[in-house]
Amino acid sequence: MYALKYFSLHGQKGSRGFTLVEILIAVMILSVGILAVSQMTVMGMQVTRVVNQRMYARAVMSRYYEILNNLPNSDPWVQNDGDNADLDDTTTPDFQENFQMGGVGFRVCWNVINNVGNPPDDRIEALIRVHVLWNNNRNRITTDLIKGRKL
Repeated sequence: MYALKYFSLHGQKGSRGFTLVEILIAVMILSVGILAVSQMTVMGMQVTRVVNQRMYARAVMSRYYEILNNLPNSDPWVQNDGDNADLDDTTTPDFQENFQMGGVGFRVCWNVINNVGNPPDDRIEALIRVHVLWNNNRNRITTDLIKGRKL
């Protein structure tokens, strides 16, 4: 039976350590793995920030939806400015306010249409489209509110 012989870089018999090349390859593999994990962490933090902003936007939307829904139909905030074709207009809306939540600035705007339908539906007093915008108007969520008439 033959015994295995180990040689180091200096040619000494019996040395059982790693060579310099093996260590460098192991360090490279480890550094690539650490770099991948760090990039995943950064991406996870960005996704968390976006999800939180959207959550805050939904909370702001809910707040204004409830405010507008509970106002009487005669309140100025639920009256049309005379333009019935501007439901999606966020540049010059009928009404707008700025709101801060969670360190994020939101612009809340809404447009109102009275006499909805053709012919107008007697059961509907107003259709209100509420927009919540943030990140310099790059992100938005929208909802509609129908205010009924008291019959």
